[in-house]
Amino acid sequence: MSNNPRVNRYLKDKAFDHIDHALGRPVDPLGETYRNHFATGADGKDAQQFAASPNWEKVGQRDDMAFFAVTDIGKWALKDHLKAIGDPWQPYSVTWGGHTVVIAAKSLGNAKYSTYLDVSDSYSELRFVDFVREAMVRRVAA
Repeated sequence: MSNNPRVNRYLKDKAFDHIDHALGRPVDPLGETYRNHFATGADGKDAQQFAASPNWEKVGQRDDMAFFAVTDIGKWALKDHLKAIGDPWQPYSVTWGGHTVVIAAKSLGNAKYSTYLDVSDSYSELRFVDFVREAMVRRVAA
């Protein structure tokens, strides 16, 4: 079970969107992520910008591809940016039927409904009203 689920978001600021993408779009950029890499053309504009930025560290190059990882400075910058723009995604723990999952959602209700949609595929007889009565949701500290 991961306490840092992924979200489906796009950030208007392309520099921060690249950092978010490289980390796998986690709810919390400072938490454990399943990845930390960005591949780009070695001679391209992105590679030049990444190499000049404290948010990135070049970790390798193969042929005409350069590979970069987000630094701790970059992770903090993304976290600050998400706070500044009011990013609504938060991690929530949903427990139902003896199982707990941590998901990304925009509210307690959204977390509960999203989890219901996930489990209702396997439990077709489950009604939402019954799921709501039985499920317990809490916000996970990020």
